[in-house]
This record gives sequence, structure tokens and C-alpha cells, in this order.
Amino acid sequence: MSNAPVKIVCLCLLFVVVSMNSYLLLKFNTAPYSWLLTGSIILLTGIIIFLLIAPRLINKRALQFEHLFNEYPIPMWIYEKSTMRFLSVNTAASAKYGYSKKEFLEQITVKDLRNVEDVPLLLENAAERCSSGEYRGIWKHRKKDGTNFFTEIYSLPAVYFGKDARFIMSKDVDAEVKANREAHELGMRYELLAKATNDAVYDKNLVTNAVTWNHGLSDLFHYNNADDTDLVEWWQTNIHATDYFRVMASLERCKKENLNYWSEEYRFRCADGGYKYVVDRAFIMYENGQPYRMIGMIQDIDRHVKQARLLEEQNKTLREIAWINSHEIRRPVVSILGITDLFDKNDQNGDFNSQLMAWLHESTRQLDEIIHKIEHKVKTLQ
Repeated sequence: MSNAPVKIVCLCLLFVVVSMNSYLLLKFNTAPYSWLLTGSIILLTGIIIFLLIAPRLINKRALQFEHLFNEYPIPMWIYEKSTMRFLSVNTAASAKYGYSKKEFLEQITVKDLRNVEDVPLLLENAAERCSSGEYRGIWKHRKKDGTNFFTEIYSLPAVYFGKDARFIMSKDVDAEVKANREAHELGMRYELLAKATNDAVYDKNLVTNAVTWNHGLSDLFHYNNADDTDLVEWWQTNIHATDYFRVMASLERCKKENLNYWSEEYRFRCADGGYKYVVDRAFIMYENGQPYRMIGMIQDIDRHVKQARLLEEQNKTLREIAWINSHEIRRPVVSILGITDLFDKNDQNGDFNSQLMAWLHESTRQLDEIIHKIEHKVKTLQ
């Protein structure tokens, strides 16, 4: 190979010399058809030089392609269509799949790179989609150690030493496929959760301030999509004025401290203008320390809050009744007991007994008032 340039230069000089001699012969020779003889000599010389140079150039190109094929960092191979046996594989394919080049070429076929259950689909795909033109698709491949991974296949028709073949490039996309599947499953879980719950589930883009709601916004608060509900500002304007600054301060503090979980109770305005007590729980996501997404749900706790307040009022009333029983009732009862102890049973018509009877009547009246007071408070509990 090191003498090839010198040989090519020599052949070119030979062609120049022959051409010059032929030109001089044609110029000084007046014989008929001398131009035909001269042209034939030049043409023959050119053909001989081409036949000598062309194989070297073709061989050089072939060696360059072979080097590129073998050293390319992505697995590649060529297989025969009729037998599915490997005709050539590069180093990256051997490293990726765990088979040596000898094993590729002598012991296995393309079918050995697939799981057994995937072979019928491989044969069907090879017959229908890879019979002639280009093909591109994602498949699950198997390494020598049994490990599976997803790869994107690029396939082109080829002729390899006279054999009808396919050229294959196999790009590992296992991480991307699994990430997409996880994202899809997460999205499906989110959709199922949004459909299964009666709560108002939302997804807020904290960069664009766009919001997506599930059906809960309509079910709980009777809003529809025509109410500008797709903006964060709309949510903010419907928080009760008394709760607004507390809720906003809580949310800003959470984002400032890069906290993921946020929760607040407040009153939210319904489409009819009334308010409901709600609890808002959310998960905040960050990128480079900045919040960019907030997923959460608003739960209607209006009935629970009102029931809790009612129970609190009832407990207050019960405490008042208990205080009346322990203090106000005891006073007239003590008076009655004291009066009866002073009553003169031997002189029932005496003036002192008459006074005691008057006091007894007054104490009884006070006791009756207290009993009516208790009855009134009991009615308020019902």
C-alpha cells in the first residue's frame, strides 16, 4: 500500500508519454487512417491504466468502509435474509450482546437475539416490512446472559458478496423507553385518580400559570371551562378575602423554602356566589431550585367544618348545663333543705312557720326557673 501512490504516478506519466508520442506520430505521419491507429493506442493505454488503478481504489474504499463498520460505536451487523445467519458484525455489537464475533458468525442467528415468544413476530416483520425497503422500529433484544433491553433498529437492504442481505444498526434506547413507560404509567395513575375521586384535582404550571382541572371542579363548585378556570389567577380570586393573605403567605413560604408538600384550609367561592370550606393539599416540583409544577387536590370539608362547629356549640351548651346543675340548682336546693330543717313540726300554725313557708315557696320558684332554663338549653341541642 505504501508504493501505491508511486505506481499511480508512474502509470499517469506512461499515459502522458504514450499520448505525446501518438500526437507526434499523427502530426508527422500522412498515411491514411493514421489518426484511427493513434486514437486506438491512446484509448487502449487509458483502459489498461484504469484496469490497473481501479482495483486498488476499490480495495482502498472497501478497507475504509470495513474500518468504519468495525469501529463504529453503535452495534451493526449484516445478515442473510434467507437463513438469518450473520455475515458480518462490528466490535460494538460483540461488546453489547456478549457474543464473540466467531459466535455471531458460526453459532447463532438473528433469532437468538430475541426472546422465544418474540420470534414469530420477528419472522412476520422480516417477511412483510423488511422484504425490500428501509425499516425502523423498537424491539426488545436479549443478550447472551439473558438480559433484555429495548433497542431501536434501523434496517436497509444490502448485497453482501452476492448474497441478498440486510444491513442493521441497533441503537440502545432502553433507558428512554422505560422512562417513557414510567411517565405513561404515572400519567395513567393520575388520570385514574382524577376520575375515581370526587375531589377537584388540579395540575398547575407555575411558569406559565396555566391550570388543568378534573371533573371535580364542576361537581363540587359547579364551574365549567368557560369561566377562565385555566389560570392560576382565577383560583386566587375565588379564595375568601379573609383567608386570602394567609393562604398566599403559606404557599410563598413553602416555595421559598423549597418544600414539596403544602396544605391549607380556606373558604372557596362556588359558582352561585356561596362559599365552601375546603382543604387544599399539593405536591410542588422544583427544577434548579425554582418551582415549576404543582399537582394537588381540593377537598370539600364544608359539612365536616359545620358539623364540628355545631358539636362545639353543643359542647358549650352542655358545659353551661353542667355549671347550672353544679351551681345554680344547688343554691335553691340548699335553701329548701335548710328551711325544712328549721320548720317547727310541733307548732305548725306559728308565725315562724308561716315565714318559713314563704321562703320555701320562693326557693321552689327559683328551682322551677332553673329547670325551665335547662329545658331551653336542651332544646337548642336538638
